[in-house]
Parts: sequence; C-alpha cells; structure tokens
Amino acid sequence: MARVTTLQSRLGTAFLWRAGPAAIAALVITFSRNHSSLVGLSVFAGFALVSCVVVFVMIARVPLTGPERIFFGIHAVVTAISGVIALCTLGGGLSALVLVLSVWAAVTAALELYAGYRQNNRALAREWLTVGVFTAILAISISLFPVNDVYAVGLFGAYGAILAVYLVIAGLSLRSDDGASARTTTEERETSS
Repeated sequence: MARVTTLQSRLGTAFLWRAGPAAIAALVITFSRNHSSLVGLSVFAGFALVSCVVVFVMIARVPLTGPERIFFGIHAVVTAISGVIALCTLGGGLSALVLVLSVWAAVTAALELYAGYRQNNRALAREWLTVGVFTAILAISISLFPVNDVYAVGLFGAYGAILAVYLVIAGLSLRSDDGASARTTTEERETSS
C-alpha cells in the first residue's frame, strides 16, 4: 500500500509539472497573431524540449517499475528528438509541421496507452489512458486533415490547452486520492491498536 500511495502522490505532482509546458504552448499559440508553420514548429520545439526534461525528472523521482520506466524513458527520448527535429526544420513549412507532430503524437500516444493498459492501479491507468487518447486524437487529426498552417497550429494549441487542463485535474485528483488513502490507512491502524 505504501508504494501505491507514494506512486500516486509523486505521479500527481509529475502530472502537474507536465501541465506547464502544455499550458505555455497553448497560451503562446492562442495569443499569437501569426499561426504559420514556423510558429507551430517553434512552439512545438519548446514544448517538446521542456516536456522531455519533465518526463526525465518524473522517471528519476517517481518509483516506477521496470517496464514503466522504459516506456517513459522512450517517451522522453522521442519527445527530445522530435523537439530537435522541429528546430532543424523550422523552414520546412506545413509538411514538416504535420510530419513532426503526427509522428511524435502517434509514438507517445502508443506509449501512454500501453503504460495505462499495463498499470494495475485503476486511477493511474485511467489517467495514462486518457492522456494517450488525447494524444492519439491529435495524431489522427493532424495527419488526416492538415488543411493549412492555421488549422495545424491551432489544433496543436487546442491539444495543449485540453492536455494542460486535464493534467492539472488528474494531478490534483491523484494527490487527493493519495491523501485520502493515507488517512484511511492511519485510521485503520489506530482502530486496530
């Protein structure tokens, strides 16, 4: 029980940290008048590079099991590589933006979905599966309907906003569930003694 409690609490904190880069990306895109592919690639690069650092810190601080550590290690590496590719292809136009976003979203969605599928704790599984579904929807939408730069950049901004709000809610929920289970365990010990 102690491992699950620590895991939930630390993952709740990690979710709150992961919400930061998504919220910043959403705000930059929302308040930018320019929705060109250059802006989209720049914002995605910043989002990806900061997110990979957050995921690496999560791996270091959260007591994940072997397979989960591997999944999120791959997640962080793929995100870092995608951010660097986005920086290298700033002049690539809509095709570069669509390719980088769709490949990143497809790979990271698959990793989140699989991590959620393998997780025994239902609360954690639900959160990872939901984030995976949001990212899979981005991958499908951006690759099937890339009408123009404004649409593609706006879609990434909307994804960032939805993801940020969800991660904050999920993080607070995991932390409060953890606190409630810790109080229940303490009360049970006091009652039994």
